[in-house]
Amino acid sequence: MQLLISNLPVDTSNEDVLQLLTEQLGAPAPVEVKVEAGDAGRNAIAYIRYPADTPATLGKVLDDKISGLHYKGHDLDAAVTHNFKD
Repeated sequence: MQLLISNLPVDTSNEDVLQLLTEQLGAPAPVEVKVEAGDAGRNAIAYIRYPADTPATLGKVLDDKISGLHYKGHDLDAAVTHNFKD
């Protein structure tokens, strides 16, 4: 399962996203976190990958918890997908 978190602050690091997921939301640690600059340097996007056998329920719960979450001055959005292209 893969999760996309958008509208993160532009200075967000991989470690910040990992802390958000595991410490603040109580989610298991993903196998990969990658943060990239978003629209014109105003925000960042995080790509999070969990093992393929991760229950779909985790994606739904994380989507529900993250979408609309106010984080460091930004209202986050999340989406679950099953296939990111490299």
